[in-house]
Amino acid sequence: MSELDRLDDDGLATPEVGAWGERKYRLVATYAQMFTTSMKGKWDCRVYIDLFAGAGRARFRGTKTIIPASPLLALGISRPFDEYIFCEDDEEKLAALQTRVQRVNASASVSYIRGDVNARVTEVLDAIPRARKDFRVLGFCFADPYMVRNLRFETIRRLSERYVDFLVLIPNYMDANRNLNHYLAENNAALDEFLGTKVWRQEWEKAQKRSEFPRFLADFFGRQMKAEGYLYKGLQDTVQVRSDEKNLPLYLLMFFSRHGLGYKFWKQAMKYSKDQRELPGLFEG
Repeated sequence: MSELDRLDDDGLATPEVGAWGERKYRLVATYAQMFTTSMKGKWDCRVYIDLFAGAGRARFRGTKTIIPASPLLALGISRPFDEYIFCEDDEEKLAALQTRVQRVNASASVSYIRGDVNARVTEVLDAIPRARKDFRVLGFCFADPYMVRNLRFETIRRLSERYVDFLVLIPNYMDANRNLNHYLAENNAALDEFLGTKVWRQEWEKAQKRSEFPRFLADFFGRQMKAEGYLYKGLQDTVQVRSDEKNLPLYLLMFFSRHGLGYKFWKQAMKYSKDQRELPGLFEG
């Protein structure tokens, strides 16, 4: 798809991000459009879940450029989801998001969950409509943690009790690698919780002579998802996002589905978002 719209400042909370964040948001919007279009008629209810929804907009750091972020992009696609669940810990950001949602799509069915999503995962599950024999429900969950301590694997595991595809940001360079010595400390459980086990420590001891930690971390996460029944064949279908200034690696975007069709759409989304080609029907407002 083409670059995202540039928006006027509306005076509400607008977090700053690096300009490289636009690729991430393009991917979310492109996949969301494919998801809702292809699954319409096949599933009775399609649900979008944003675990770190933010304020709905983002400003490029050091500039006046403002773009729509993942919640508004998911709301603005041509074939919207049937239900939306937005989770955000920051009260000001959540209030801004609620106001913007009303402006973009006031008729949308939206649940707002305030607080640490890891502590509120039961509320997220309660907000997802219950599937029945005659009512099929499929979710797409975007998890965008800034640091590994923001997301626990148990949260993903709980959500995976339902039919949910995941797009997960792995902050393997901008956080995990940068603060590796801190995370390796025995009294630091952040990576234990992010990966859902302490076993990674023993595996890393064996792997560190032949692998760099960022790749090890992402691959371990992928293997944990595979243990939950998701397809995972390696890191070849991930998207690495780099900084604009020095072209340094920052994080990986990893997609997980239990069905091969999801990966077909993911590969198409990677192609469209990278080449900035227009995918008909995407967000225009």
